[in-house]
Amino acid sequence: MSWESFDWKPADGASLGAGASILPLWPMLRSAIAEAISADALCPVTIGELTVGHLNYADSPTPLVPSRSFELLGTDRRGAWAALDPAKGDKIGGKVYASERLQELVVEGMDSAFESILGEGLGLGPAVDVSAPDAPMLLLRLPITSVDNEELILISAFDDAVAGELSAHIVALQALSSEAAMTPPPAPAPVAQRAQEFRAATAGQAAAPSAAAPNGNGAPAPLPTNVRPAQLPELTAAPTVQPGYNIDLLLGVTLQVAVEIGRTTLPIRDVLALTPGSIIELDKLAGEKVDILINGRPIAQGEVVVVDENFGVRITDVVARQQRLSPSGR
Repeated sequence: MSWESFDWKPADGASLGAGASILPLWPMLRSAIAEAISADALCPVTIGELTVGHLNYADSPTPLVPSRSFELLGTDRRGAWAALDPAKGDKIGGKVYASERLQELVVEGMDSAFESILGEGLGLGPAVDVSAPDAPMLLLRLPITSVDNEELILISAFDDAVAGELSAHIVALQALSSEAAMTPPPAPAPVAQRAQEFRAATAGQAAAPSAAAPNGNGAPAPLPTNVRPAQLPELTAAPTVQPGYNIDLLLGVTLQVAVEIGRTTLPIRDVLALTPGSIIELDKLAGEKVDILINGRPIAQGEVVVVDENFGVRITDVVARQQRLSPSGR
């Protein structure tokens, strides 16, 4: 048996059982995993269709190597294992990857996604050993393709019960967050009460220096004629202001979008020799993806399409967030 001939099934209720409830989150998880791998490889990647399978640990066509572990609510620490399909490559962005490193990036991507969705990650930890050679495993087949058409297939393996436990983990955290949201915060003390408490506290502090310099009959020394107690106005509550988001200030900003089909370098004499009908050969092959630039910075790649009578571009790959935010854009 090989990974190619393995009985892979579409990811659905039949193949995932109790864990099928996590399928609505898969688009966000896939995006987070692709971003984690892209950032490590310094190369945009995409993850293809998810398929799943089940087998015992000892029956794996190639050895399953341990990677990161994680912890879900109400369960023992769970492990993660991985293998690469030898029928495919092992490079992304020109970098050779071991299966355990890719699995580590997969788990880290899932951790960041759950942190974003639920406010709590997966509690990542070191690798753990498999419980027994006949331990049932859940396998996820993840085809990973780089922008340069490098391709590999990661077999991401977990304990068979993880899918159901992960669903319960999500439901529990959602319930806890809903309960916290329903509990109102303690009401602040009225402004008048806080002002009265402040005046009482400061009055006690002001009395100490006066007691240190009494007059002859033990009473506090009188104030000089040019000094009088300050009369402070009553504090009033500040008007309630609705919170805003700074990003709203930028939503109307116009950006220049350009689609670049290729580039080349020409000497001045060739540029001066250009006439109608001249052909300039670019550095891209026919059918290759075109670059999409925002204000001159590469942001995505896509395929040229025709919309009614106009040219358009269908986005197929988006540059990882780390690259978009870096000063050089790389």
